[in-house]
Amino acid sequence: MTILLLIFLFQFLPKVYHCLCLMRRMQKVTGYIFGTIWWGFGLNLIAYFIASHVAGGCWYVLTIQRVASCLRQSCESKPNCDLSLACSEEVCYQFLFPEGTIGNSCGGNSTNTVRMPMCLDVNGAFNYGIYKWALPVISSNSLAVKILYPIFWGLLTLSTFGNDLEPTSHWLEVIFSICIVLSGLMLFTLLIGNIQVFLHAVMAKKRKMQLRCRDMEWWMRRRQLPSCLRQRVRHFEQQRWETMGGEDEMELIKDLPEGLRRDVKRYLCLDLIKKVPLFHNLDDLILDNICDRVIPIVFSRDEKIIREGDPVQRMVFIVHGRIRSSQSLSKGMVATSVLEPGGFLGDELLSWCLRRPFIDRLPASAATFCLY
Repeated sequence: MTILLLIFLFQFLPKVYHCLCLMRRMQKVTGYIFGTIWWGFGLNLIAYFIASHVAGGCWYVLTIQRVASCLRQSCESKPNCDLSLACSEEVCYQFLFPEGTIGNSCGGNSTNTVRMPMCLDVNGAFNYGIYKWALPVISSNSLAVKILYPIFWGLLTLSTFGNDLEPTSHWLEVIFSICIVLSGLMLFTLLIGNIQVFLHAVMAKKRKMQLRCRDMEWWMRRRQLPSCLRQRVRHFEQQRWETMGGEDEMELIKDLPEGLRRDVKRYLCLDLIKKVPLFHNLDDLILDNICDRVIPIVFSRDEKIIREGDPVQRMVFIVHGRIRSSQSLSKGMVATSVLEPGGFLGDELLSWCLRRPFIDRLPASAATFCLY
C-alpha cells in the first residue's frame, strides 16, 4: 500500500508543477492578452481545480490505506484469519461483521440481510478522523462518485482552509492536514492577488479609454462636427482600442537604448520589409534604418488610406485586415484588386527616390486604397 501511495503521489507531481507555473504566469496577465476579466478569473479557477484534484486524490488513497489498516487490525484479533489485500481479488468482509450476523457474504450463500462491515462503518469503533467521509465513496460501485467526490472534498477543504478537519493523532494524517491548510491559504492568497492585479490592469486601461472618449466627445461638440463625422471618429477610436489594447507601442519602446530599440523593431518588421522586391538585396544597415522608421498605424473599416491622384507620402505594410485597391481605366472602367496581410502599397515612392534627375515633388498614387 505504501508503494501504491508513492506511485500515486509521484504521478501527481507534474500536475502540481503545472499548477504552480500557471499561478506564477497569471501574475503577468493583462487585459490586452486575455481580452476580458473572465479569462483571468477562469484560469485562476483552473489552477484551483487542479490543486483540488490533487488534494482529493491524496485524501482518497490515504483513506484506502486507513481501511487496510483497519482490516489488518481486525484480522489479527480473529483466529484463523487469512486476509488478502490484492487488487485482483475481492476483499472479504465476513469476519468483520458484528456478532449475530448470519450468512457467508463472500461465498454468496447469505440467508439474512448483511449489516455494514465494521471497517466501513462511519460510526464504528475505528476512528478515521478526516477520512470518515470517504468510506461511502470506497464502498460505492459508481466510478463517477469515486472521481467527483474527492474533487469536491478538495475544493471544499481548500476553500475553507481545512476548518472542518478533525484529524486523529496519526502522524501521516496530521501532516496531510497541515499541508491542506497551508495549500488552501497559499492558493487563496494567489487567487485574490492575481484577480486584484488583473482587475487593476484592465480597469486602468478602461479608465484611460473612457477619459479619452470623454475628451473626444467634448471636442467634437465644441467644434460642432456633423453626426456622420462623429460616428466615424467613434468607430476609429473603438477600432484602435481593440487593436492596440490602449497601448502605444512606440511609447513603450522609445525609452529603450538605441541598439535594443532597433533590434526590437527589426524583429517586428523585417519580414514585412523583405517582401518588397527592391529591398531583397539591401544590406543589414539599410534595412535597420528602414525598420527604425516604421510606425504602427490603425485604420478603421471603409476609410480611404490614400486616394487616386493624391501624393504618396508613405509606404504602408499590411499586418491585419485586407485593403481594396481601385484604379480608374479608360472609358469609365475601374480595375479592382485586394491586398492581403503581408502586402504593401505606396511603392511609387521607391521609383521616385531612384529617379534622376531628382524631382522635388511627391509622386501621385495610381489607385485608391480603402480598408474593408
